[in-house]
Amino acid sequence: MGGKIKAAVVGLKAGGGHAGHYAASPHVSEVVICDIDEERLNAVGEKHAISKRYTDYDRMLAEEKPDIVSVAAPNFLHLPFTVKALEAGAHVLVEKPMARNSAEAQEMLECAKRCGKKLMIHFNQRFQKEVLALKQVIDDGKLGEIYFIRTAWKRRRGVPWWYPLASGKETCGGGALVDLGVHVLDRTMWLCGFPEPEWVLGNTFNKLSREEAAQKGINFELEDMAVAMFRMKNGAMLELEASWASNRENEAVMTRLYGTKGGALLESVVNPEKSVTTKLFLEENGVLSDYELYDIAKDMPPGNVRQAFIDAVVNDTEVPCTPAQGVMINRMLDLVYESAKTGMPVKWG
Repeated sequence: MGGKIKAAVVGLKAGGGHAGHYAASPHVSEVVICDIDEERLNAVGEKHAISKRYTDYDRMLAEEKPDIVSVAAPNFLHLPFTVKALEAGAHVLVEKPMARNSAEAQEMLECAKRCGKKLMIHFNQRFQKEVLALKQVIDDGKLGEIYFIRTAWKRRRGVPWWYPLASGKETCGGGALVDLGVHVLDRTMWLCGFPEPEWVLGNTFNKLSREEAAQKGINFELEDMAVAMFRMKNGAMLELEASWASNRENEAVMTRLYGTKGGALLESVVNPEKSVTTKLFLEENGVLSDYELYDIAKDMPPGNVRQAFIDAVVNDTEVPCTPAQGVMINRMLDLVYESAKTGMPVKWG
């Protein structure tokens, strides 16, 4: 697509950053924003000097005819809002998770194909410098065959009480697994080249938050913790953990990889004091050596998921976070919930 593009953002609680990035982009000629909360709408508009503001999404699409749309509304709106934008002729960047479930995600993928438009998923953790550096290390073959992965986003206490906890399954698709687990699951699958699962054994819990929710007058129906073990068709194992509340020492976001030539650890400890560990563990000529992944990452250009979307549209190239990958991540989450419900491992296909 040549020339300048018109961008629109719907859902400004999560989409305020989208609006700011588009407003600052040299490729974007105009930004339009939409939210049913007029106070938030006007606050974002004033912050980024955006004058065109709508509370009606359909009207915005009809009147403005944007070239690209960021869908950052709640998860239950991802499917209808994405389909409307695609059918209106726009390329779409949709927040994670792609949808509430893989059936909805597949419908979005098929709509994008039918309309001949680009659809990208906002998997922003792939664009962190240390994750990009680790991907480079893996693609260079320095870890060898990766055969075991452990990845987690775990909080000691961090339930988002603003979340629609009583209707979260309908509104968002799930709890901690969908809110936090989707991030680390996607970045791990991307690092490893999206190996196809064979089966999953998973479980969900609500052991620590129900009493506090009752005290707040909230019917808490979602999981505050989920765990899963995936066996991949290539023989690798992937362990996933996501928690809003668990009796542990701190909040941490972690991915650890074990390979035949080396291993790696990415870990961000969020509290009480933030610290970041980026390590490579290699064996070179019979010598065990540890390296700082940050030494590779520090000279890399910063990545940005929204800029990557704009670049794909402007240059007419494939989006880096594809809808097929989004469908796969949604399906993996679906199977964790199915295994938790049945108490049995669930096969992929």
